[in-house]
Amino acid sequence: MRGGLAVLGGFVLPARAFAAGKPNMRLGVVSDVHVSKAWKQEFYFEKALRWFDAQGVDAVMVPGDIAHSGLISELASFASVWDKVLPGDKGADGRPVAKLFVTGNHDLDAWWVKGKDEWRAANVFSHADNPAKVWARLFHEEWQPIWHKRVKGYDFIGAQWPAKATQPPVEAWFREHARELAGAKPFFYVQHAHPQGTCGDGKTSYDRGESTRALAPFANAVAITGHSHQTLTDESGVWQGTFTSINAGCLRAGDNDRKGYDSTYPFYSTKRSQNRMKPLAAEEGRCGLLVDVFDDHLLVQRRSFEYDMPLGDDWCVALPAAAGGPFDPARQRRESVGPEFAPGAKVEAVRCAAPPEEIAGPALKGKPCVHVRIPRPRTAKPGSRVYDFEVEMRVDGLCKLKRLVLANGYNVPEAKADRTSNCLFGIEEVPATGEIAFAVTPRNAFGVPGRPLVAKL
Repeated sequence: MRGGLAVLGGFVLPARAFAAGKPNMRLGVVSDVHVSKAWKQEFYFEKALRWFDAQGVDAVMVPGDIAHSGLISELASFASVWDKVLPGDKGADGRPVAKLFVTGNHDLDAWWVKGKDEWRAANVFSHADNPAKVWARLFHEEWQPIWHKRVKGYDFIGAQWPAKATQPPVEAWFREHARELAGAKPFFYVQHAHPQGTCGDGKTSYDRGESTRALAPFANAVAITGHSHQTLTDESGVWQGTFTSINAGCLRAGDNDRKGYDSTYPFYSTKRSQNRMKPLAAEEGRCGLLVDVFDDHLLVQRRSFEYDMPLGDDWCVALPAAAGGPFDPARQRRESVGPEFAPGAKVEAVRCAAPPEEIAGPALKGKPCVHVRIPRPRTAKPGSRVYDFEVEMRVDGLCKLKRLVLANGYNVPEAKADRTSNCLFGIEEVPATGEIAFAVTPRNAFGVPGRPLVAKL
């Protein structure tokens, strides 16, 4: 393992804890490609496939949202990139590369154009020949609501996005196949949304619990899912309880589900005009996974396809899953380390006639405000990377107002993340009298805080 260490939650395990050597199988993963005429996502999908091919993968998994607007033309463009890089489902050296694709909500639906005649005529699921004929034509395989494939001796099960609110019968499928999947050997499950209550923030998985219940009897199950657009710099991307669940990241843009921050995109929000700050560059978060499969563990590399660099230390995931293990969420929070500012670092709070254009949202653009500038904390120990900041406005020592901002560079490789973060307060929010101060507390991805810095106004 690279550097001789593998990060397990908030602490480090020596590589000798697992046998070294060639993996039994290598898997590439990219989720939420969102092919669209406007975004030229084919460029990043091709880049990801070429890197996977160079790494010698045996399969490529795409956990949904292949298309952005559910159009046949978008799926066709995706398929053409696959056929260009991996013609005949073979790598450059002739080895077979299996397709492990499932659909997501954007492959079935496009709420902003749904109902228009031209959309119905071209949508993958509304068209008379779909999905079966188009899927077979583009991907040269049978369309199945639940599919089962075997790659290099490992089982892969995929469930499509629920069509017309009808969930594929995953619970019944796993009951039927329980005997063949039982044991210590890992098998892999892919759907679009994270299984309810597992990896990610757990608030907006859009999974109703079927997959969690279906996988609960299998400690050897590994679910790899997307949909949340959650950055792979977030150390909560691996969850282990009754089974293992891994966040696949996003090839389009990051963190739609991170609500409550001044500096992120409030997905599906009607209050975008009230944003005090512009969202951070979510496109910088384009990412995916390279998963090496061993007898008793997975070694998971997190890759930035924006910068062609690792996004953090590899995740070394022991299998089968065990309650209370290194990726148990409560243990991760308990054992992780809060980020700390460097000695001598200072937070600045200044009144200004208008905030800088590059950070001002529509609510404060061109208006008087207080601008709080925050230096980047150090990453002193594994798990201590800063993810966000809690910014308190204190009046005469008492907290009167609190903001949350994502750290500038939260979703990029550490080498590219040395950036100043910002927080804005409208001048009408700041009292005219009293001692005004701003306390800034850095937090890691689990919400574990470091020590705050305070700046007086």
